[in-house]
Amino acid sequence: MGADVNTHIEVNIKSNMKVKRDFTGVVLAGGKSSRMGSDKADLVLKNKTLLHNACDLLKDAGAKNILISRNVTNPVKSSSQYSSSDYPSEKYVKDIYPNSGPLGGIYSTLIATEYDLLITAVDMPLLTSSLLSIIVLASQSNNVQSVSNQLNQSQIHAWHFENEPLPLYIRNTSSVKNHLKHILTNANSHKSIKQFTQSIGVQTLLCNKAHALINTNTPAQFKAVNEHFDQSINQLRKTL
Repeated sequence: MGADVNTHIEVNIKSNMKVKRDFTGVVLAGGKSSRMGSDKADLVLKNKTLLHNACDLLKDAGAKNILISRNVTNPVKSSSQYSSSDYPSEKYVKDIYPNSGPLGGIYSTLIATEYDLLITAVDMPLLTSSLLSIIVLASQSNNVQSVSNQLNQSQIHAWHFENEPLPLYIRNTSSVKNHLKHILTNANSHKSIKQFTQSIGVQTLLCNKAHALINTNTPAQFKAVNEHFDQSINQLRKTL
């Protein structure tokens, strides 16, 4: 579809700026968690599952509603260590095109809502609502400073931080959905989020808090986050 616009921008957000467009928050939680050895959505950090935490962040960033991309009908474990409050009650969306990775989840949630999407992954425990808000406001503002003077806002359909395709804000348009459907139904297509956003036009945002965008893919990584959570998260949130 349209031009491939991959422009690094620095967002100048005014403190009194308000979100103009409604958007749906999406949690991608459909991965197999093979390296973790257990479902990452069920992992508990500071008495809250990662799935519940991701939903709370999206709500704090202003999402009108929440969709969870997850091919599990009833995710709540029967173990006594979990309570019903550990799991959000938001709508779960199964993949229309199974085994298509994150793009399959993005497409299915685009179909499930009329609004734009603010998407995050379930395994980003240090992410904050402030960082999500930066992406949202960038997508809804002309108040941006671009390194490139050839920026054309009409060609932009996606926003994410530099070198990190998630979290991601994406326009919910017919052209975006049709293009993504073509990728998913074409066996020879590259099914990566980064390549997809480049193909629909993306603005990449500068972020000096890249450590807050880390993924936890292994037990060792999650253990490190858990052990140092108190001191690291308190210090981190003071600067965001």
